[in-house]
Amino acid sequence: MKKPIKLILWAALALALVVFLMRAFQDTPTLVDVATIESGPLLVSLDDDGHTRMRQRYTVSAPTDGRLIRPTLKAGASVDFDETLLFEFEPLAPRPLDARSRAQAESRVEAATASHRAAAARVAKAEAQLTYAQATLKRRETLEAGGFEAQQDFDLAKRDERFASEELNTARFQEQAAELEVQIARHALSSGEPADSIQRLPVLSPMTGQVTRVFEESARAVMAGTPIMEVGDTTSLELVADFLSQDAVKIRPGMQVLIEGWGGESVDGDETILEGTVRLVEPSAFTKVSALGVEEQRINVVVDPADLEKGWPQLQDGYRAELRIVTWNRRKVTIVPTGALFRDGEVWAVFVAIEGLAEKRTVDLGHRNGLQAEVLDGLSAGDRVVLYPSELVEDGATIEVRE
Repeated sequence: MKKPIKLILWAALALALVVFLMRAFQDTPTLVDVATIESGPLLVSLDDDGHTRMRQRYTVSAPTDGRLIRPTLKAGASVDFDETLLFEFEPLAPRPLDARSRAQAESRVEAATASHRAAAARVAKAEAQLTYAQATLKRRETLEAGGFEAQQDFDLAKRDERFASEELNTARFQEQAAELEVQIARHALSSGEPADSIQRLPVLSPMTGQVTRVFEESARAVMAGTPIMEVGDTTSLELVADFLSQDAVKIRPGMQVLIEGWGGESVDGDETILEGTVRLVEPSAFTKVSALGVEEQRINVVVDPADLEKGWPQLQDGYRAELRIVTWNRRKVTIVPTGALFRDGEVWAVFVAIEGLAEKRTVDLGHRNGLQAEVLDGLSAGDRVVLYPSELVEDGATIEVRE
């Protein structure tokens, strides 16, 4: 009886040793994270921080040397063109002008008058452009309603009409400023004439809008040209952001812009994304020192709002926002996460998870953003790729998907 028991024990020991050796020499699967290749929209953009600013603002200064009467208006007060009194000013006692000073004063009046006439001509030109843009938009609306017009052409007509309207407002504000310059020049000429008593000079608002800043809040003697108050139209805003010059060369007027990070939320708590359109890429760059102390060449890009009713009334002058200028956009492409890509010599490659094994596969990529890339060849929707592969993952290696 003892001999069969010993044989059974030795056989069990040998079986355990065989199992141990098989497991010792068997490959241990590497735990990996995977993602499934899908087809969907892909958007490529250039991102940077920007801020809002008023399209029209005026700094009202002291017209001549004299004494400022304490202003009563505060920041935020509404003003109307040529009606609201901004402040009063007591000029110095007039001194007789010699022949040279009088000739200079008369020349300034003539120059200011010529500038006013030029501004009036620009207003007439802007009115004609707006009339043409409105007529074009009306024709586009008729064609679009009948199905004969492309949506893109209709959107461009709407943009041109909006731009023409803004240009007309700009020309009118410039005409108002030129008219004020004429008044100031005429006052400087008349101040050299003898007067029985010093009279207060009222300074009226050069535009309709709001008081944005008050530089001088107390009564005191000031010199000609001293800034007293700033007025602007806070309902007409634009955004400006400085982009690196190597990014700015890819930006064109008319490109779509997504505005995020401005603080607005919808009813369900999600961030409200505003839309805009690139109006201008300024032609001159400037040098700016980054936070790391590196000198960079940057260019200002100006963006106009596309939907004034969606969140824009909450923004004011100088508010921060994050701008994403869309340089490429497709509704349906094959997308791979950039975390699955790695360089294999001169080409891009991924590891595809197939039945517990990793298969290295080269891919041909198109457009890319920071998180996703367009797959032109090498992958299909439904393939599973390894995310952030480590050195343990190689072609033919045993892998196990982490739950």
